[in-house]
Amino acid sequence: MQSDDLLSTLTRRVLFAPLADQGRADAVAERLRIAISLGILGEGEQLPPEPDLAAQFNVSHVTLREALTQLRAQGMVTTRRGRGGGTVVSAPRPNQLRVALEQVARFSRLDLRDLADWRRAIACEAASLAVARASTEDVALLARGTIRLAAAGDEVESRRADSRFFIELAAASQSVRLSRAMINLQVEYAPVLTLVYTDQQLRAEVAQILQDLMIAVREADGDAARRHATAAIDRVAVRATVMRSEGWPVP
Repeated sequence: MQSDDLLSTLTRRVLFAPLADQGRADAVAERLRIAISLGILGEGEQLPPEPDLAAQFNVSHVTLREALTQLRAQGMVTTRRGRGGGTVVSAPRPNQLRVALEQVARFSRLDLRDLADWRRAIACEAASLAVARASTEDVALLARGTIRLAAAGDEVESRRADSRFFIELAAASQSVRLSRAMINLQVEYAPVLTLVYTDQQLRAEVAQILQDLMIAVREADGDAARRHATAAIDRVAVRATVMRSEGWPVP
């Protein structure tokens, strides 16, 4: 699990895992929406044939089509019927804030705190294990991740860079279960990150903290790694709490 390809493969396995109880169209749409938002499904990428995709999600063909109808209405996919047709990912950028607002609307203050607690626990454990187990290639991936976040031009790029960094940190821990837990968490937390990263100053602050975290992993400093992981998580969590009380950004 030391390459972008393997990280992407693991993330896809989590996002495209079968849904329980035959699933609902809303649940299928959300899985696909998040895959697009995280950049796991890129612009112009064609989705698997509908029968195959329905089987992956353990849903009926009708349920899948209802989900795709939702995504088409949001401008996230387009579908061409007939021979040689299929469903293709469209540019998601214009709808990202609105989609994120719809997703965080269900989060209470306690939900946000709980997610932050879980994110902190996973990130700190991943950081500790990465200090002991990360390879030179792992550290290089983390270093590139900090550069991506520092160079991000907007909230969408920032959220993708942040999610990618923490997934790579978990991968550097060499724990498959921890990596899967991190991916699931980043998927659930993605709309929160999108909204808080409308704050350009926050993006810069977190990018610096993650650079310090990467250096701690490289230098095998476990205490510093945990401290910086905690700082990054807490900085985002505090901003999310403030935004929720003052009002989330309007797209």
